[in-house]
Amino acid sequence: MNANLLDEKMDSEALTVCNQSVYGEEEFPFTHNCVIPYTLLDHSWTPYHQTVYGFVHPVVVTATMVTNCLVCAVLLRPSMRSPTSTLLVAMAFSDTLTGVLPTPCFIVFYGFGLFADWVPYNWCLPYVYFTEHLPTVFHTASVWLTVALAAQRYVHVCHAEIGKRVCTVPNMLRVITIVYALAFLFQLPRLMETRAAHVRVASLIDPGMNVHVILCNYHW
Repeated sequence: MNANLLDEKMDSEALTVCNQSVYGEEEFPFTHNCVIPYTLLDHSWTPYHQTVYGFVHPVVVTATMVTNCLVCAVLLRPSMRSPTSTLLVAMAFSDTLTGVLPTPCFIVFYGFGLFADWVPYNWCLPYVYFTEHLPTVFHTASVWLTVALAAQRYVHVCHAEIGKRVCTVPNMLRVITIVYALAFLFQLPRLMETRAAHVRVASLIDPGMNVHVILCNYHW
């Protein structure tokens, strides 16, 4: 019973903080059109988060980046250039950025243990963009480049004459450009939907010491 009362009190306090602007006035007095101050210790947190994101992820991404750079170095040689290798290079680039973009944030927060407190205000938008939105752009591009590669190979094998005219390197570069543009446009609403306000609340690490931090308060 005491635990339930404590949870209700925390939810109420979080909503109060959420609806407070930096000047102490309620921004959304009649709605819940915001979320609680941003912390990485949410309902999805597990004891493995710090190990996987802070230590395993950087190692795997570094290995992926090195191997993909070697692949691109080979495929970009003049003797290796072809419509297929052009698409493969674009896929390697997309896959690399999908893993590389969130890595700095993961190292800072999980590697150095900053996940235990609220996400600081200066990290509000960078964290969301580099761990969620931008990796999704490049992952989406990678998926559709794989589809384009399958279509290109089908045309080359089953319709060789058409493939020689249509599946050229310049046309594949146009396909890559279109795929990246569409991937970005589809993600653009998510890039623009979030705004962050700064509020001052007690630190999660030293709540009894009256230590305050400026943190994220996301609104949609």
